[in-house]
Amino acid sequence: MVTTQLVLALSLVALAVGVGLYKRDNLHPAVLLAGQWGLVGVAYAVAPHPFRRIDAATSLLITAASVAFVLASLSVGSRLHSTATAAYRTTAMRPILFWIALLGLPAYGWQAQELASTADFSDSFFINLRIALTRDDDAAVSYGAIGYLLPVAFVSTLVELASSKARLFELRGWLSLATSITYAMLATGRTFIFLLFIALAFMALVQRRVRPAQLVLGSVVFVVLGFFGLGVLINKVGDGMDNTAALTALDAFTLYSLSGLAAFDLAHALPSALEWGLNVFRSPLAVAKAVGVDVTVLPLVKEYVFVPEPTNVYTVMLPYVRDFSWPGLLFFFALFGRMHGSLYWRAQLGDPRCVVLYGLSVYPLLMQFFQDQYVSLLTTWVQLSVLAWLSFRRRPVSGAPV
Repeated sequence: MVTTQLVLALSLVALAVGVGLYKRDNLHPAVLLAGQWGLVGVAYAVAPHPFRRIDAATSLLITAASVAFVLASLSVGSRLHSTATAAYRTTAMRPILFWIALLGLPAYGWQAQELASTADFSDSFFINLRIALTRDDDAAVSYGAIGYLLPVAFVSTLVELASSKARLFELRGWLSLATSITYAMLATGRTFIFLLFIALAFMALVQRRVRPAQLVLGSVVFVVLGFFGLGVLINKVGDGMDNTAALTALDAFTLYSLSGLAAFDLAHALPSALEWGLNVFRSPLAVAKAVGVDVTVLPLVKEYVFVPEPTNVYTVMLPYVRDFSWPGLLFFFALFGRMHGSLYWRAQLGDPRCVVLYGLSVYPLLMQFFQDQYVSLLTTWVQLSVLAWLSFRRRPVSGAPV
């Protein structure tokens, strides 16, 4: 079925190019989505790798979901007004977030030391901290309530960029960025590093603070440092994989890039009963269980499958297909397309709240090939969105059209 997969993947690449030319905008969510799935499909079809062949039904489903996203995102009004109808200013939340994050960093670092001491497996602080935070036995630990300092720091940095009058950051913004990077490093996972970088990068692009060519070059450097550098620092090529001669860094990158598609294809090929929202609504169900409601909460970390390499990531599509089959997937992809399109349009109009939210939204969009980051991080998105929204207030411009 490689031929079918390749043809459909090339069709998505052509769709991305066509939308980019039509909109004269290669940053539009429709271009990013179609281009991502097209390039992943092409790479899977032609690049050498050990993974299973993708079934034609899976390729068709991915193509249909991508088209649903593209059409929904393009349905949002895109004719930008020549004059702004409102101005925005930051609120007292901006300095509050900055000082909470900065003053809370020593306590976060001390907690990291305490957590690392519970996993005395090596002489490396980062290795011990990573093991302590990710082990799945009774000795598993977490930052607890102090962990909320991380989203506070992230929003502080994003708000500083959105409101900066400099080319990039002003002084407080650079301090906030350094603070956020420190928090992300102490969280040890690459999720937070990538989330911060992607949000900042696309905010800078939509505000025309950087050029696309500069971002591409910076992204190459960042991927090397973020993926391989952090992997070396914690003595792992990737999460859950030993850094051995049998698995090189390039093998690990291939596993992260393409194994999710192979795993989803395997899960899609195996018949199973629909779970009717247990995956999609896991976050609210977890909150309900925490307050005493007797509900089923599925594990956040999925089971491993062999494709033939072991992997437990299944692309963004797994929870929606498991809960509602292909109609549910198409519905949610259209919903996501509408959301991304609306945020992008409003960010283009200059609403700094939507500039921040659009930057954040690009992270789950670009991680679709890997795993779902929409509903699995729902509580995180709520925290980030509320803090960002409260950091700005709208001020009508005198004499502006209503």
